Amino acid sequence: MSNSYLDLLAYFGIGGAHPGGFNLTLSLLEDENIQPVDSVLDIGCGTGQTAAFLAERFHCQVTAVDNHPIMVEKARERFKNRKVSVNAMEGDTQHLDFADNSFDLIIAESVIVFTDISKTLKELSRVLKSDGRMIIIEMIAEQYLTEELQRKVCSLYGIHEVLTEKQWILQLQQAGFTQVDMINTPSEFIQSDITDINQSKNINTDFYDLWEEHNEFILRNRKFIGYRTFSCHLT
Repeated sequence: MSNSYLDLLAYFGIGGAHPGGFNLTLSLLEDENIQPVDSVLDIGCGTGQTAAFLAERFHCQVTAVDNHPIMVEKARERFKNRKVSVNAMEGDTQHLDFADNSFDLIIAESVIVFTDISKTLKELSRVLKSDGRMIIIEMIAEQYLTEELQRKVCSLYGIHEVLTEKQWILQLQQAGFTQVDMINTPSEFIQSDITDINQSKNINTDFYDLWEEHNEFILRNRKFIGYRTFSCHLT
C-alpha cells in the first residue's frame, strides 16, 4: 500500500529525515565496536546515507533494505558514487528473505512505526544473532493523545498507531528482546536541517504541500510527539 509521506521522502531523495537526523546517527555509531567481519542490516535504508557511512567507517558487511524502489535506486546510486560495497535490495520488513541469526547489528531509523510493529519486531528478532544488538529510533507519544490528534498523526504519516515509551518497550520484549535500554538522546521531535538531497525530476506539487504540513505539524505538536532511541539485545 502506498504511503504519501514515504513517497515524498523517496522523490525528494532526503537522507537523514529521521528524528535527530544524520548527526544523531553519527553520534550513535562513531564509538560502536563494529568489526570488518560483522554483518550489519540497515532496515528501511532510504537513500543509503547510514549504510554508506557504515561501510566507509567500519569496512563491515552491510546489507541495506527498503521497500520503496525509488529509495533503493537512489541508495544504489550513492553506493556506486561513493565506491562502497553495500548489498542493497528491496524487501518487506515483515517478511525478510534472510536466514535466522544472520546479523550482528541491526539499525532502524524511524522505520518500524510505518509497518505492523509487532510483525516487524518479531522478524528483526529472528534475523538478529543471539549475541547481536539492534538500535532503533522511533516516534513516541510523549503524553496522552486525543483521538483527533491520533487520527491526524496516523493520517499524515500513514501509520497505524503512536506508541508510548512503555508500549514500545513492551512490544520489544514481546518480540524476544530481553534487554531494552534507552540511549540518552534529545527526545524532542524537531525537524532536522536537510542537507542530503537527491531530488527526482517533475515532482508533484502535492508533495511540497505535504512537506509543509509535516513541518507545521511538528512545530505545533512537539509537546505531544517525540522520539526515543532504544538499544535492544536478545540475551
